[in-house]
Amino acid sequence: MTQITVSGLGVERAPAERATVVVQTQHRAAHPEEAIRVVSEAHAAIAAQARAFVDGGQAERWHADRVWVSHHEQWVGDGKRRDLVFDAAASVHVTFVDFEALGTWIGAVATRPVHQVGGIQWSLSDATSHALGSKARAEAIADAQRKAVDFASAAGLSSPRVASIREGAADEPVRFKAQPMAATMRGAAAADTSIALEGSDIEVTSEVQVDFQA
Repeated sequence: MTQITVSGLGVERAPAERATVVVQTQHRAAHPEEAIRVVSEAHAAIAAQARAFVDGGQAERWHADRVWVSHHEQWVGDGKRRDLVFDAAASVHVTFVDFEALGTWIGAVATRPVHQVGGIQWSLSDATSHALGSKARAEAIADAQRKAVDFASAAGLSSPRVASIREGAADEPVRFKAQPMAATMRGAAAADTSIALEGSDIEVTSEVQVDFQA
């Protein structure tokens, strides 16, 4: 018997179904009480809006589990006394299913200097991700089988039979992975602060290494 070892690749794509945005609220002040007060008030408003989006069905979930409070001496010029300043920050993560609502919210949030939008992570729903993962794995096995048949035929061997399957590439086993592609962001009319958002397709891949006997 001859062993034939080949790799197989399966790729499935689908439009993004979820968009997770991070909004960070931060403020610097000469006194810690002021920094914390400004951030606390602005952060509470953002959290309330996030909760309303979930209640209204525009978002799937939200959380606010990070806060920063720090201080440092700020350089003001050579030969001058350094000022002690205090920084406070808190963030809110919101996963939207309504991209139009997300674009409108980002436009409104960005008009306030106390807020920063930390980018968008595009993803699929769990059901879609699992379904595409199953298809990609089946494609990866079929791809490996086609290669094995080609090798066996070229070498004048019998039809190959599967001996073992290893998930992942030849030197590093990995699970199937969803790769978010670039998002398209288009500015709306000048009088409107909303931002039109459209996520590109997300790619779900599966790689296998298969040993055949022929």
